[in-house]
Amino acid sequence: MEFVNDAFTRSSEYTADEVLGKNPRILQSGKTPSATYQGMWDQLTQGKPWQGELTNRSKSGREFTESVLIYPVRNAEGVVTNYLAHKEDITERKLAAERIQQLSHHDQLTGLPNRVMLGKHFDYVISQTNALAVLWIDLDRFKDVNDSLGHNAGDLLLLEISQRLRTSLQDNATLSRHSGDDFVALLPHTSQDEAAKLCTRLLDVLAQPVQVAGQEIFLTASIGIAISPNDGRELEALLKNAEIAMYRVKDDGRNSYRFFTPEMQVHSSRALALSNALKQALPRNELHLVYQPQVSLHDGRIIGAEALLRWNHPQWGVVSPAEFIPLAEANGFIVPIGEWVLLTALRQLRAWLDTGLPMMTVAVNLSAVQFGQAGLTDMVSQLLRQTGVPPEALELELTEAVAMKTPEVAAQKMQELSQRGIRLSIDDFGTGYSSLSYLKRFNINQLKIDQSFVRDIGTDTDDQAIATAIVQMAHSLGMTTIAEGVETAEQLDFLRARGCDQVQGYHYSRPLLPEHFEAFVRANLQARKQKPTPSAQANIRAHAVETAT
Repeated sequence: MEFVNDAFTRSSEYTADEVLGKNPRILQSGKTPSATYQGMWDQLTQGKPWQGELTNRSKSGREFTESVLIYPVRNAEGVVTNYLAHKEDITERKLAAERIQQLSHHDQLTGLPNRVMLGKHFDYVISQTNALAVLWIDLDRFKDVNDSLGHNAGDLLLLEISQRLRTSLQDNATLSRHSGDDFVALLPHTSQDEAAKLCTRLLDVLAQPVQVAGQEIFLTASIGIAISPNDGRELEALLKNAEIAMYRVKDDGRNSYRFFTPEMQVHSSRALALSNALKQALPRNELHLVYQPQVSLHDGRIIGAEALLRWNHPQWGVVSPAEFIPLAEANGFIVPIGEWVLLTALRQLRAWLDTGLPMMTVAVNLSAVQFGQAGLTDMVSQLLRQTGVPPEALELELTEAVAMKTPEVAAQKMQELSQRGIRLSIDDFGTGYSSLSYLKRFNINQLKIDQSFVRDIGTDTDDQAIATAIVQMAHSLGMTTIAEGVETAEQLDFLRARGCDQVQGYHYSRPLLPEHFEAFVRANLQARKQKPTPSAQANIRAHAVETAT
């Protein structure tokens, strides 16, 4: 070197005396490819300028990147005698660009490739092989972790899960965090059998407890699998089908894996169509209620009705509640629909009472989404005042699973409703995992024996034992019992003998339209006045069947 300026000494940390007369190689870091230097000298020896980037090292060992322009200096005869280098330290600019590249192609929390980078990996893999498996991995009930422990704990859990997935996959696999608690894995050269074995291993690994925020957390996952080329040749098609298969796992109980099938696509398309149509079901008056009578086993009175939601679509006809209720819960429509059900049922009860029918209760089911809504108690109280129905004439039914999801919160909300005079019952009792200590604290008026225990109660000793135990426990806690799904005289006789208080089911009546329910109640009143014979009771039941919806 023959000359350096002050900017050079600041950047390189060498003084002018230390570098003058030295070869510029003293700055080399070893990080610049040799091909770069070869290209540089090829240009310069031809008397041409060269421009490029060099990664150099300062006197203290700090590496820095420079944008360099070197051009020959010629004498009067045109002979190259020197080279003049103009350098700009672009280290910060390079780091910023790399950071932007990292952010645009990788997940900020886990460092895994994001959707953009996943697409690049897919394009490369699919150019090498058609044998490709795509896994869509969704953590089960991850939202509960965020809700109970906070998002920081949720992030720590996601980091641990991503690390477990990384170490469980082969080196040639690509793992991506798609969004939230969804991960996607691309598995080149993977058959259906190999994908199944891998998913079994992943589920075992993910099921191991995780220590987060001082708590031991057990987590499961649902995995959907799509195989190329049968399930799609493009990434979007494979992702869509793997996700569809994952949701089928959710529907079937979680903590498993499923391969995509064309039938799933049909099911998914119908679900999407129904979900969209459900948005217009209320304003288009496609929803209505039917009422199933509830009968006292002590004296045969009609003591109430369960209000049941029905949807009659102009294109698909009658849509099963088992199909559209979960859709309404998933897309949030269950909240306005649920309020409409409450208002409609209360107005109907008020109309029946105004026509002279005796006081009775109307039972309305509450979904988990409705029960979790803030202001539920005030909303119900307002509807009671609006319709003029006494609070004790309304019975809200909660499933056992809803009540036990967050039992402390449920107990508080049940107390608020009970203090307003509203009756509460646990639906499908015996099908979940109730804590008797919490059940004792809940302000419950009634337990409903699930129809799964009633169906074979005449012959199945286990069902007999369970039904008997529920009745005895309810009575010891000051609650009444009602059995649903009663269809035969044999079932009725067993329940009556065990002290069950009420029943509902096809033995007495299917769910009825409002005008048919009113006729059924009046027929019941007339029959009781006449102290009916068994044949008269049979006539009442026959009338109910004729007018059933």
